[in-house]
Amino acid sequence: MRQAVLELYQQKRPWFLVIGLLLLLNISAFAGIMLFQQPALDQKQELAAQQQKSLAALGQGDAGDVYRTGKRDLEKLQALIPPKRAFAPLLGQIMDVSAECHLSSDSLTYKPAYLGQRKLLVYTIALSVSGRYSAIRCFLYKMQSKKELVVIDGISFANENPYAENVSMKLQLTAYLRDGA
Repeated sequence: MRQAVLELYQQKRPWFLVIGLLLLLNISAFAGIMLFQQPALDQKQELAAQQQKSLAALGQGDAGDVYRTGKRDLEKLQALIPPKRAFAPLLGQIMDVSAECHLSSDSLTYKPAYLGQRKLLVYTIALSVSGRYSAIRCFLYKMQSKKELVVIDGISFANENPYAENVSMKLQLTAYLRDGA
């Protein structure tokens, strides 16, 4: 019987080596999974469970109030954005504000751009005015308190004569307008 087993082993030796090698690879892969991948998987599952709990708590809490408040704020913001046909009157208002504050307008240029996904027209406006310092303060205050969505992007001041109060201001504005209205 022992002789038969040894003969069988001699005949099938390559197959036994392949089976032994596959068994060794299987054991090493299982050890790698248990030592390295399982702790990482457990950590990820715990993190996912915590996120689901926080999401459930948010859903049970005042998420509806937060949503309604956010929606109301977006509607207010949308109401601040004038339609595109209001661009010429907006430029007129800017010029009127400079005149009210006793500033002389040196130049006004604008460049339109289109934000298609938001359906907004964006006008970059470059304005150059000059006058007394108090008039420039008045102009900036009135520009900040406008109800339309006009953003002051940049300001630069210059005064060529230190003995005369004549300040030049270059102002970069961005005006947002609704398209299709």
